[in-house]
Amino acid sequence: MAHPTLTRRARRSALFVAGSLAAACGGSEPPPPTPDPPQVALTVPASIISDVALQVIVTVSGCEGGSTLNVNDRETRLRSFSHPGGTATFTLERDDVPYASVGLAANLSLNAVATCSDGRTNRSQPAPVTYFPVERRVVEPQNAGQVVTDHFVIDGIGAGRTFLGCGVPETEISTLYRVDNNGNVTATVGMPITCTPETVITERNPTSGKRWVWTPNVGAFAIDEQLRITARTTTDIGPTHLTVLPDGDAIIVNRIDEVRRLSHNPNGTSESVAEVRWLYAPATLESVIAPPLVRADGMILIASLGTGPDASRTDVTVTELEAAQPSAVAEAHAAYKLRTFARNERLPLGAFNDTGDTLFLGLQLGSEQSQVIACAADEDECEGARLKWTSPALPVPLAHILYHPGAGRLVAVGQQRVWFLDASGQIRNRDNRSIDANGALNVLQVLRRPNSPELFLLNAPARGLDGAPTLPNEIVAVDQTSSGEARELFRHQVVGSLGGAIDPDGRLWVRTGFDVVLTLPLSDYRRYRP
Repeated sequence: MAHPTLTRRARRSALFVAGSLAAACGGSEPPPPTPDPPQVALTVPASIISDVALQVIVTVSGCEGGSTLNVNDRETRLRSFSHPGGTATFTLERDDVPYASVGLAANLSLNAVATCSDGRTNRSQPAPVTYFPVERRVVEPQNAGQVVTDHFVIDGIGAGRTFLGCGVPETEISTLYRVDNNGNVTATVGMPITCTPETVITERNPTSGKRWVWTPNVGAFAIDEQLRITARTTTDIGPTHLTVLPDGDAIIVNRIDEVRRLSHNPNGTSESVAEVRWLYAPATLESVIAPPLVRADGMILIASLGTGPDASRTDVTVTELEAAQPSAVAEAHAAYKLRTFARNERLPLGAFNDTGDTLFLGLQLGSEQSQVIACAADEDECEGARLKWTSPALPVPLAHILYHPGAGRLVAVGQQRVWFLDASGQIRNRDNRSIDANGALNVLQVLRRPNSPELFLLNAPARGLDGAPTLPNEIVAVDQTSSGEARELFRHQVVGSLGGAIDPDGRLWVRTGFDVVLTLPLSDYRRYRP
């Protein structure tokens, strides 16, 4: 069959379609597809870090010839780096962190933004981390355990610094350890008493060169600089208070409220049992309510509850004892009855000021409240002018009270809340708000910095049902504002446990898990968080 002849217009259309098909089959190339953005991942070595700087690990893939990297906290850029590609570690210096907005310790949400040379960019997922800046970190040399014991004290300064504490190794023999400035154990000695989380090691006495080590309700012993045990208590003396005299002897109150002066040397009939220089145990002494204080004139002050006007009442009494007694049975030099309480009341807590002219009493009020009064410690009847001040009511019962001479403050400690009272009994917390342990933690220990207003609160979980002591996992530094108000300077909480000690230079060292760190000078923390 013959085909019809194409019209001129139809022929032109056909030629256009043919040309288009030809171009599709072999003409110029279309533009390439847009490359995918780079892949970026940021990780940190741990969720809580105490170190001189903060390291981050960043992996970037998909950028030819490297990339520009910004490390951010949320949307705030902290520092920029050049990334070579692959996985690389970068260091954020402590001054890169905006503590004023993220806290101290710093609660960060880090992310990394990588930008390729052709402009492609991407952001990593966030990595949360808590960072606490310090001056030095000491890691156990074999990386196999704690550098220092749970609780510790510090001898010496600089390269000669050592850490002293007690622990219970696999042998189950309580042991004293000395660790050098680099974390090496240099000396050990078996202890004649049990080491527990409540064991206390006193400051080195400048006269005897010795320390006392004691565990409440268990026993005590004296050690010299070579860790030689030079005196110890007998098994029937379970101390509840221990105060060191200027010559290195100890005043020990035991669990039945007998007061003894123990020499830091043995008694001559035993190689190590301490000589008892005298015993004070009158029938009227029922309960010692404050650590004994040694006054500047050498007089020893004992604050106690004792026999009251009748069987239903008890007197708070301050007794003066001469350190050098003429016989083995001590007699009181003077005694002052300050206040009378009904025995069915919650009985007071006690603390002396540093000079011994004032006894503070923590009183439990109704409705789960409390208050503190300041009494002249060298006169009868804490009334009128002899009642120096009465604090406002505090909204919780008190767990203990103590005097901080460096700040001139009475520290009133509830189970979780702390107040600072000045020389007139007024609350001197910033904005009148207590400084609290975090969450369900309890205030376990207060470290006072000598001759300085700062102190440190060590907070721990509550004791278990078995009553076993717990270890702290939070430390809170408290300093004073220019107007004399107590405020939180920093707060650091760890997974596991921590401990703290102040060295002879007044610097704070903190055990954070296995490591131990030297914190920055407090002036640096003030600069970071004015």
